[in-house]
This record gives sequence, C-alpha cells and structure tokens, in this order.
Amino acid sequence: MKSQRVTLLVSPEDKRRFKKLADDRGVSVSEFIRQAVDAYKDARNNVTSIEETRDLALLTREIRQQLPAMRKSLRNAIASTSRVLAGIEARRSGR
Repeated sequence: MKSQRVTLLVSPEDKRRFKKLADDRGVSVSEFIRQAVDAYKDARNNVTSIEETRDLALLTREIRQQLPAMRKSLRNAIASTSRVLAGIEARRSGR
C-alpha cells in the first residue's frame, strides 16, 4: 500500500504527549496515530443503539423476575433426581 502524507496541526503539548505515548509503545508517532484512529473506528462500530440498550434492560429485568421460579424449578428437579437415584441405589443394594 502506498502511503500518502497527511498534515496534522496539534499543540506543542499534544505533540509531546503523542511522542511519549508512541515511544512507550515502541512505534512512530504516525503509527501511534494510525492505531488510535483504528481503535476509535472499532469502538464506534461496537456502540449499541439506544433501542438495543433498552431491549437489553427489558430482557435483564424479565430474567431477574423469573429467577426465583427458575431456582425453585431447579431445586425440585434436583430433589426428584435425588429420589430416583436413591431408589435405584436401594434396588441395587437389595439384589
């Protein structure tokens, strides 16, 4: 890929910050800026809409409301399974 030049004007303080951040990562300032833009673009692509957030909140609320019944159902299933296993074990022992 052929590179093209882009001129970016920043304050001296920002230039020092970019240089330090790039140095800390072992890359050039240009590479640091490219990585930052890519990270920003990726983050923007992962942002959910307000509608999705509302849907998720409604689903979470519904799940929380159903948890007590789900726990009770699981306890009943475990108790029933334990009784069946105890019966099987009793029959095995009675042989």
